[in-house]
Amino acid sequence: MNLLPIPMAQLDDMWVHIEPIIKRAVLLTPDRIGTEDLLDAAKAGQYLLWIVYEEKDKNKIIQAVLSTRVLQYPKTKAFAIDFVAGTNMKEWLPIVMDKFEEVAKLNSCTHIEGYGRTAWSRYLNKYGWNVRHIQYEKRL
Repeated sequence: MNLLPIPMAQLDDMWVHIEPIIKRAVLLTPDRIGTEDLLDAAKAGQYLLWIVYEEKDKNKIIQAVLSTRVLQYPKTKAFAIDFVAGTNMKEWLPIVMDKFEEVAKLNSCTHIEGYGRTAWSRYLNKYGWNVRHIQYEKRL
């Protein structure tokens, strides 16, 4: 398995391959952001999109698509993982965790934060992640 960031110059060409995958995660909050919004934000440098892929018979098979961004808080800086979608997570999660820790440190982040369903705990606990809070929401 390999993990690569998608350069801004290649976003349009790659979008046809990654949009159907990342759409599964983005559609969990359709009233907040759509896939085209994510693409536009990535082109503006607000998000970095990543692919996890494996090579089979000289072809790259995309296993997952992730989005990250660096958040500047008043007292700290965080490396945020906003959207994650794909298959075979047990195989690629160790690669992603190592790389994201490296990138977070290079960006002088004090921590990595992510947003997701409570089921993520069973995967992330073994990498030292802790639940800080659960967001509840009432739509008006």
